[in-house]
Amino acid sequence: MTPPPAPVSATPLATRGVGEIAFAESLPEAVTAVFWALTHLGNPYLLLALVALAYLFGDRVGLSRRSAAFALALGLCAIGLTVGLKHFFGLPRPPTSYRGDLGFPSGHALGSTVFWGGVAVLSTRGRWRRRLAAAGALVAIVCLSRVLIGVHYLADVVAGVAVGSAFLAVAFALGPGFDRGTRGGALATPDHGHVTALFAVALALGLAGLLVAPGESELLLGVGTAAGAVAAWHRFGRRAADTTIEPSGRALAVGGGGLVLALGVMSGTAKLADSAAVILVAGALGAVCLLALPLAVGERSGG
Repeated sequence: MTPPPAPVSATPLATRGVGEIAFAESLPEAVTAVFWALTHLGNPYLLLALVALAYLFGDRVGLSRRSAAFALALGLCAIGLTVGLKHFFGLPRPPTSYRGDLGFPSGHALGSTVFWGGVAVLSTRGRWRRRLAAAGALVAIVCLSRVLIGVHYLADVVAGVAVGSAFLAVAFALGPGFDRGTRGGALATPDHGHVTALFAVALALGLAGLLVAPGESELLLGVGTAAGAVAAWHRFGRRAADTTIEPSGRALAVGGGGLVLALGVMSGTAKLADSAAVILVAGALGAVCLLALPLAVGERSGG
């Protein structure tokens, strides 16, 4: 008689430490405090705020508005991948972690790989090799911080980087493709259809994640945001991409205030609301507001 398969918790991955947790516990408190600060370079809400700022101000920060929207879609995809995979594997964090939820793969590692790697590919600032090197350094810092503050095993962050890198390669290869014909400039230039398609992929990944993690508020917010983004970008994405925002007090007040309000409502709802429907609606409305901000504060270019 064939024995039943071993539960996930009994697999070698469940005891996947290689001594890194003991090393982390031996570090001076001052060193740990530094890495507690550095770990926020992979915080999903910080990354959302950064890409929203890049989207609002467009080329002024080295990303076209269309590329910034593509980066936002990459981040939403990362949420669905992270939560879905964590619940699929069901592996806990180290016993030293202050958080008691699931740990494999690392969401910070996966998300920062997708975000910083995607921005490096999409940006027009500097040489692409330097951008990729800078992105790699940021991801490495985030990964190291997750291990040294005791919230992940080394295997968790390695898996997060691997999944994030693989997803980036597929997203760009099947979307805008790569162009290494110049030493500077963007390595990929997505068009309107690429952005719409990637928002739809983010929605599909989020819905798939809900099959294994139906009550996850972060995932519900991501699904709502992706759904709102698909509709909004399809409806007025071209106009938003062609809108020019001139620096002014009004632009800063309306644009900055709109960003703070939309992001605050989205994150606050995800943390405080008990209703899945409320979180989904907050995400959808937040996406519409964020993508429509250029239309509220700028002027459409003649091209």
